[in-house]
Amino acid sequence: MRVAILVLEHSAPTGALVVWDMISMAGTARSAAGENYSDTACQTHIVSIDGKPISYSNFMEIKPHASIDEAGAVDMIVVPSGGYRVNRLSRYPEKLKEWIVANHEKGVPVAGICTGVFLLAESGILDGKMATTHWAFSDVFRKQFPKVLFSPEKMITKDQGVFCSGGGSAGVDLTLFLIETYMGEQQARRLSKMLLLERGRDDQSPYMESRFNKNHQDGYILKAQQYIENKIADNLAMDHVADHVGMSLRNFKRRFKAATGEAPLAYLQKLRMEKAKIILERDDISINVLAEKVGYEDLGFFRKLFARHTGVSPRDYRKRFRNCES
Repeated sequence: MRVAILVLEHSAPTGALVVWDMISMAGTARSAAGENYSDTACQTHIVSIDGKPISYSNFMEIKPHASIDEAGAVDMIVVPSGGYRVNRLSRYPEKLKEWIVANHEKGVPVAGICTGVFLLAESGILDGKMATTHWAFSDVFRKQFPKVLFSPEKMITKDQGVFCSGGGSAGVDLTLFLIETYMGEQQARRLSKMLLLERGRDDQSPYMESRFNKNHQDGYILKAQQYIENKIADNLAMDHVADHVGMSLRNFKRRFKAATGEAPLAYLQKLRMEKAKIILERDDISINVLAEKVGYEDLGFFRKLFARHTGVSPRDYRKRFRNCES
């Protein structure tokens, strides 16, 4: 099996190196277990558009094994992160996109990690397919690629031979999944033990931070947003907010959705959930008191709403993200 790891000019170098190490170690794990396995059973190559070294800093450089023209036949393509600047996540060279499309049409599995998924989407191979990427780039991705069945809450997606993952460490999850899919579940389990990896993560929701759009020109809605933020713990009805800015409730809801992209009640719930997450990360107060602090008298409703927004219970969220030094 020939695996090509495609490095881009603005790639995060650690992404390519982690994929390389994990696939190499998966083979080592098979040999250590006494299985008949040789280094040639899975050949991993780092490739770039022209095969020239790519410098990421004064002390970090990756020297590809080959250009995409020299790579020859491959059995899998992995695209690590394309970087973290939004203005660089588009307009990839046609040559790169054509190479990915040609291999995909031959049935070669293609995997994108974090913002590397943008290259897959721009090539068109994700049209009509499910995909994910780092949650922080979800708004940009959704706007640029409306034909993609986008699921930013997913840690990993697989659809017709195209694999995608969220950001950072999700590349580890995806590589482990690829190893399980193409080298076997036993190899993936051994590797996870060797590297002390937790398996089975499938949801980005606990890590996602809500975005609150204030980049609009509607002064009345900006005033309403500020009012909602100041009254987050109160029993706040939307007709009160509409009165505060001098609008009918119907007109207020319409203008709020037009300006921010979401309904005012959904906006309030997101604000409350973000405040709840911050409190859980910093304080040890009971969940009952927490619910009241963010405006909910019904503890059961708060728990359900929190789980819907984050994918985990308040207690589990605290266990995962509590700042032990605070």
